[in-house]
Amino acid sequence: MRTRTYFWLRILLVIVCACSGSALSQDPLDYVPNLPYTARFENKYVEVLADGTHVQRQRKLVQMRDSQGRTRIENFQPEDRNCCGGDGKADGVDLYFPSQRQFIQLFPRHKTASVMTFPGTGPIPRHFDPNDKNARRESLPGKTIDGIYAEGTRLTWVRSSNFVDVEEKWVSSDLKVVVLSKYTSTDPQSEGGITEIRELDRSEPEATLFEIPKDYKIVTLKEGRQEDRPLAPASAKNLF
Repeated sequence: MRTRTYFWLRILLVIVCACSGSALSQDPLDYVPNLPYTARFENKYVEVLADGTHVQRQRKLVQMRDSQGRTRIENFQPEDRNCCGGDGKADGVDLYFPSQRQFIQLFPRHKTASVMTFPGTGPIPRHFDPNDKNARRESLPGKTIDGIYAEGTRLTWVRSSNFVDVEEKWVSSDLKVVVLSKYTSTDPQSEGGITEIRELDRSEPEATLFEIPKDYKIVTLKEGRQEDRPLAPASAKNLF
């Protein structure tokens, strides 16, 4: 159960719950061509253990986008957890190809790739419904984060259980990328966290970073329920 929760925390913090197609709501699912970059992020979060204990964790993410608008996010294990060899390599890689409506997960240690292509046209479906009557969106004052000016928004929504989730994010208006995001919840079992940019390089990433390695086994996934998108492979809980 804990590994499954960790997986969904990762998805939540990476996708950043975008609820609009506006320029100030860019996330990996948005199509943003001709603005390449590579950035390192620091993610601090609270992990809730099975016995209810809250433990502070810290890990890094590396995110990049090429001129074609394709996004790659490399996810690493927490620094205080000796897991999976500790060789400094990413434990999982997410690839988003908005123009192709495709979401790919790479599992380097198992040399497996799960591929989901959404039918139809237009943007890839978001995990949260922007028209949800229980959600409220508001603007926040802009600020400079690690030398990058960004404009902020706050999204607040009430779940059916009456727990309140709040996400705040600041987006670079010229680069169209989230440089800071914060997630909190009144649910004691939720793992709140902060993800903040630390390094930025605006050069073009290598094209091979957006390809599935030739020695990987490819698993094709079918479109899931609206609330499960992007969908994780059924075996994901065994890979983290």
